[in-house]
Amino acid sequence: MTKRTIGTAAGIAVVALGAVWMVARPGDAPAAAQGESARAAAAVAAEVATVGLTSEPRILEVTGTVRPEFDAQIAAKVMGRVLAVNAREGDAVRRGQPLVSLDAGDLDAAVRQAGAGVNAAVVGVANAKVAAQMEEAASNARIAAAQALVSQGEAAVKVARARYDMVLAGPRKQERSQASLAVTQAKANLNLAELSLKRFETLVKQGAISRQHYDQAKTQYDVAQAQLETAQQSQSMTDEGSRSEDVRAAQEGLQQAEGALAQARAGLKQTEAAALQVNVRKQDIRGAGAQVSQSQAALSMARVTRGYAVIAAPFDGVVSGRMADPGAMAAPGVPLMRVQGGRMRLEAAAPESALQHLRQGGRIEVALDATGGKPVMGTVTEIAPQGDAASHTFTVKIDLPAGSGARPGMFGRARIVLGTEKRMLVAAQSVIEREGLSYVSVVDENGVARVRLVTVGEPVGGRLPVLSGLGEGEQVVLDAGRGIPDGAKVNAQ
Repeated sequence: MTKRTIGTAAGIAVVALGAVWMVARPGDAPAAAQGESARAAAAVAAEVATVGLTSEPRILEVTGTVRPEFDAQIAAKVMGRVLAVNAREGDAVRRGQPLVSLDAGDLDAAVRQAGAGVNAAVVGVANAKVAAQMEEAASNARIAAAQALVSQGEAAVKVARARYDMVLAGPRKQERSQASLAVTQAKANLNLAELSLKRFETLVKQGAISRQHYDQAKTQYDVAQAQLETAQQSQSMTDEGSRSEDVRAAQEGLQQAEGALAQARAGLKQTEAAALQVNVRKQDIRGAGAQVSQSQAALSMARVTRGYAVIAAPFDGVVSGRMADPGAMAAPGVPLMRVQGGRMRLEAAAPESALQHLRQGGRIEVALDATGGKPVMGTVTEIAPQGDAASHTFTVKIDLPAGSGARPGMFGRARIVLGTEKRMLVAAQSVIEREGLSYVSVVDENGVARVRLVTVGEPVGGRLPVLSGLGEGEQVVLDAGRGIPDGAKVNAQ
C-alpha cells in the first residue's frame, strides 16, 4: 500500500471517528455551538489563496547509481615481480603516469639479443653484396675468356679450311716456277760456295789464311748444299702435287679446328649459364634484406614488450583500488590497480514507455540523496540499444556537471518529463503534517476555517500537489503553521 493510499484511508477513518463521537454525545451540541460563537466573535486575520487547476509537467522519477565515465582495472601484460607501486587509493593520477614497475631484466636481455640479431642481419646483407659483386666480376671475366676462345676457334677453322682447300687444289703454276727458281738459286749458291771452299783450301795449304777462315767457307758450302737439297725436294713435291697424306692431314686439321670451335662455343654457353649465379647472389641480397627487416621487427617487438614492464595510467583519474605491493608476482590479466576517471554519470533504469521522451544530448534533472537532494541538470549521453527482457527497462547514462559532489556508488534520482497534466497545487507552507497525515485549513463561504484531511504528492518547486480532499475554487490558509483552530473566523487578506 502506498503512502497516498494510507493517507486517504487514515483521513476517512478520522472523519468516521468524528461522526461517531458526535452521535454518541448529542448533549454536547449546545456547548459546541457556544464555542463556535465565541471563535466567530474573534476573527483571525490570515492570508488565504484560492485553489485552482494548473498545467504542470508530468514527471517520472527513475533511480540509479553514480558511476565514473572510465573505470579500468590495471593489469600486467607480462609476468614479472613488482618492483614499485607508485600510487595509493585516492591519489589523483595523470594519463601516462607510471603506476607500477616490474622487474625487466629478462626483457632488457631480449632487447639486446634482438639488437644483436639486427646487427648480424646487416652484416649478412653486406657480405651478400660483396659476394654478388665478386661473382659478377668473375662471371664477366669467364664470359670474356670464353668469347676469346670462340673467336680464336673461328679463326683457326678459317685457317684450317683455307689450308684444306689449298691442299685439295694442289700447287699452282707460280708455285712451280718459284720452286724451280729456288733450285736454280740454291745451285748457284752451292757453286759459289764450292769455288770459295776450293780457293780457301788452296790458301790454307799455302798458309795465306788461317784454318778458321777455311772452316767458315766449309760451313757455307755445307749450308748451300743443304739448301739445294731442300729446294730440290720442294720442287719435287711441287711437281708431284698434293699427296693423299697431305689432304688427309689438312682434313684432320680442319676437323680438329671445328671441334675446338664447337667446344669453345659450348664453354661460352656454360659460362653464360653460370652467370645466372649472379642472380642467385642478388636473391641472397634480397633475402638478407628481408632478414634485416625481420630482425628490426623483432627488435621493435622486444622494445614494446620491455615497455610492458612499466604500467601507466590510461587516463586522468583517481586510484580507487590497489591490489598489489612491491615483491608480489604480477601475471598477465591479474589486476594490480583500479583507476576511475572522466565525468561522473548517473546510470538509471528507465522503463520502455519513457524512451520516447529521452534523446541523446537532452537535459534532465538529477538529484543525489548524499548531497542533500539538491537538483542539478545532467546531460543524457547514452541510451542502451537493448533493454532488460525481464524488467523491460533500458539503461540511461546521464553525465553530471562538475561540482555536483557526485562520487561513484551514490544513489540518485532522475526526473523524466513525460508531458503536462492538470494538477491542483498548494503552497507547501499551507499543509501541516501530523502523525503522518496532511491537513489544510479551508475557509468556507462564511469565512470560517475548517481543518481538512488531504492527500498530497511529491513536492513540485516549493508546492505540493493535492491528490484528494480539495476542490477547485476553494480557499486555503497559506500559513498553516499559525495553528488556526477549526471553526475559527478568518479575516481573509
